[in-house]
Amino acid sequence: MTVKKTKKAVTKFFETKRETFEGIQEASFQRSEKLLVDVLKEKVGTINYPFPPFVPIVLAWIFIILFPLAFILDPSFSSSFDVSTQRITGFYLPLLATALIFFINQRVLVRSCIFKKHYVRYFIYNCLLLIALLLLREVAFFLTDRSAGDGIVEFFTNYCFSAIKGHFGIRTVITFTLMVSFVCITSVLYNIVLRQTLKAFLQREKKNVELQYELDFLKNQLSPHFLFNTLNNISALITIDPKRAEESMAKLSKLLRVMLYQTSDATIPITEDIDILQKYAELEKLRLDEKYDMKFNIDLEDEDFQIAPLIAMPLVENAIKHSVNPNGESFAHISIVQKGNQVTIETENSNFPRKAKSNAGGLGLATFKKRLELLYPSHYKYNTRLDGNVYRSKLEIITD
Repeated sequence: MTVKKTKKAVTKFFETKRETFEGIQEASFQRSEKLLVDVLKEKVGTINYPFPPFVPIVLAWIFIILFPLAFILDPSFSSSFDVSTQRITGFYLPLLATALIFFINQRVLVRSCIFKKHYVRYFIYNCLLLIALLLLREVAFFLTDRSAGDGIVEFFTNYCFSAIKGHFGIRTVITFTLMVSFVCITSVLYNIVLRQTLKAFLQREKKNVELQYELDFLKNQLSPHFLFNTLNNISALITIDPKRAEESMAKLSKLLRVMLYQTSDATIPITEDIDILQKYAELEKLRLDEKYDMKFNIDLEDEDFQIAPLIAMPLVENAIKHSVNPNGESFAHISIVQKGNQVTIETENSNFPRKAKSNAGGLGLATFKKRLELLYPSHYKYNTRLDGNVYRSKLEIITD
């Protein structure tokens, strides 16, 4: 009953701490990514030569093995202790045995036994490993302790697993058994943690790939949507005013050239994005009455402030699209203010919404909201309201 309560308490603890651990894990992934980016940027003094993945592990073990020699070979250490071949052998054998058992468990036994639920087989294999290591220890001590002429017969008859010369005893068996048990537990936990970390990393990368794919898809939707509306406007101008239609095509060509080269990146300077919006507004004004009131209010603290390209295009597009009153005053005012790590985009326009067609897809605002969710999750506020005949929208984005 106590074991069940303890297990339940441990499970509850880890469940309550899941979000904290996920945050720590994500921060670790981000640090690793930043480190990789910094390493890839390094050009001076970098050795451009491939190395097998096991080289760092080998170097680490060489350090672990050689480090104790700094103490063993130190004169003060040597004068206090009897530094003999047998003592050095007795020191290094458990260390090498630990490394060997860990390697075999980590590479073979845990994967083929523990994760496949062959627990008895795992226990038997490690018992055989324990016996083999004890035998190896006996061989090593025999080689350093034997007399001239002693051979295999003497080893198996008088030396191996014998306490006569004081090199072996029940304490030795218990010590090695505890060591092997500790290494086995460590190996199992290491593999579990490693697998969970790799699984979390792969899921994260899969999610990032899916998000990037969806963002690319949405961006590709957005441009044709804008292009479709603009071409419709120019088409309407051809019969009414061919000169203005020609002028519109030239401006559209210039705008598309800008969009082609400037919006391929994840973020662009806010001044470049505003330039696109203003060019778009100029195109729209060509089809509107000269009395149409179009204003841009720009207040930027940092002209290089980075923002997702075309994020505000649907707001500007809809402000113009639904503001045209054929029988009265029409206006669209756009305000873009950037302070610190926040940008606020506000639009207000005369409210004369077009009647929605039955086959209208409504890609603009649907795409706009989807992109906000993907690009700035929990880092944006968007609201709209109608004040009499004035429609207002406000978007606030806070970047990291």
